[in-house]
Amino acid sequence: MTGRSAKASAERSARVTARLVAIAIAVAAAVDPSIAIDAATRPRIAVVVQDAHAPDAARVRDDLLRELGADHDVVPRVVSDAAAAIVIGDRYPGDPVPDSMPVMTVSIPQPSDGVRIVRVAAPREVPPATRIRVDVDVDAPGARGRTTELRARVGGIDSSTVSHRWTKPDERWRASLEVVPVGEPPFVVRVSATTPVAAGAPASSTADVIVRRRTTPIAVEFADARPSWASTFVRRALEADPRFRVESVNGESRGITTTTRGAAPLDDAQLNRFDAVVLGGLDRLTVNDVAGVERYIRERGGAVVVLPDQRVDRGPVRPLLPDFTERLLERPAALVSPSGGAVLRASELLIASTLAAGASVVMRTPAEEGEAVVVTIPFAVGRMLVSGAMDAWRYRATDGGAFDRFWQSTIAGLALATPPAIDVEVTPAVLRPRDAASVTVRVRNREPAAVAASFGGRPVRLVPEAERGVYSGRLTAGETANLTTLEVQALDDHGERELAVLSVPIVVDAQAPARAEPPLSLLSASHHGLDVAPGRTREIVDALRQSVHPARATVHPHPMRSPWWLVPFVACLSIEWWQRRRGGLR
Repeated sequence: MTGRSAKASAERSARVTARLVAIAIAVAAAVDPSIAIDAATRPRIAVVVQDAHAPDAARVRDDLLRELGADHDVVPRVVSDAAAAIVIGDRYPGDPVPDSMPVMTVSIPQPSDGVRIVRVAAPREVPPATRIRVDVDVDAPGARGRTTELRARVGGIDSSTVSHRWTKPDERWRASLEVVPVGEPPFVVRVSATTPVAAGAPASSTADVIVRRRTTPIAVEFADARPSWASTFVRRALEADPRFRVESVNGESRGITTTTRGAAPLDDAQLNRFDAVVLGGLDRLTVNDVAGVERYIRERGGAVVVLPDQRVDRGPVRPLLPDFTERLLERPAALVSPSGGAVLRASELLIASTLAAGASVVMRTPAEEGEAVVVTIPFAVGRMLVSGAMDAWRYRATDGGAFDRFWQSTIAGLALATPPAIDVEVTPAVLRPRDAASVTVRVRNREPAAVAASFGGRPVRLVPEAERGVYSGRLTAGETANLTTLEVQALDDHGERELAVLSVPIVVDAQAPARAEPPLSLLSASHHGLDVAPGRTREIVDALRQSVHPARATVHPHPMRSPWWLVPFVACLSIEWWQRRRGGLR
């Protein structure tokens, strides 16, 4: 009896012990305690690949992962807690790189025979049946002696074609294409550049730009401080065009002014309602008038057309004008545009002797290297056009109405480039399914109390930038090709709301212009790093191992979160159950 009793006691003790151990494991798992340990952490390295499909880029990435993966935490994008970054490709990464982060680069240049469209610019909106100009910048490194053909297509229909023969090894071609948007809005203008190469398929590049249909007339105000034939006949040309809504403020004589119902004085903030302002009778403009025009350009980003009918050497308006030399001709000269188009005739000319940076020539004298007569000048965030063809109105009946056509198209182009009160820009403008894009919102005229945005019904987070009234964010396209609406609304302190609606096309084969950027090696040079060729990745690995070391830090692991605790927990329950069954218990 003594042996049996001792055996039963031992079994009961084992059963109780197994139960207590299982309960202890369950309680510890519920409490989930942590332990403070001083340990070395794995440094995090960002390995960013610009084009994962490029054979060299994929091979370089695999080599780096094999070398660094064992003792580093490798992530595919730049993050704020990364100890260093490695960028593989030919351009800067899309994510911002902190100034203090060391950056190594593996430069994989484009083929020498490549052709790149680096910029495409077109009006954002266009009235129906209006011809627009699309400006394109093209790079073709290594294409000297070859010819590049630039073609614009709208709705699958060829609209315009120009070509250029490269004469320098490092050259940029700036071309203009005349396009008439057709089909259903928004219009996707696809620009393609093709350059034949020595062997194989020609090098090509494609980019898309969006032009939307304008449903409201172009609002233009004519402000004549005194009667002026130069502005009178330009105003009549616009009044005859249904695309424009023309208002005017005319100084008939000193102290007497006639004003149309919708016009606003130049020193009134209501001038912001106009897309363009045309000035005449410049010698009578007051200090307040000029201050109002400057405010309109700076705040509204508007377009101002200046039509002198005589040389202006003094007065409040003089600082706004470039330096001109007056020239009187016996016979009218046929002024021509560098990009083609209508011809102006004039015999009383103001020749622009000096032009500011960013200025462009609209009309020049007919010589091969003609002198600038009609020019556009950047002014703050707007633009100013100054016409030195003072008496072009005298010859308005010649050349089949070229005078009217020139001013209608020129002022329409300037006005259509004037940004709206809420200026929304999506880059790239045309997206592929699931593509990400950056959103920039500029709220003009006032400081908003709140700005909100949504894309396809989903909210878009906007972050204020350093510049006043500017906000930025990111959006992601859906999984199907369609037309998705981006809505942005700004609310001021008085409860007034302004709304901007933008339709963003999502196209399966969308193409964005190539970004014109400094060489990738400049990124590593500015971040205390190293730039190597694809076959020298070992140098990057050695440099990282010397500069990036595991950091000592206090970590707080949770041991009870290990799944291996299930093994003793289940074992203890099994032992307890088996002992109970063996003793005849349930």
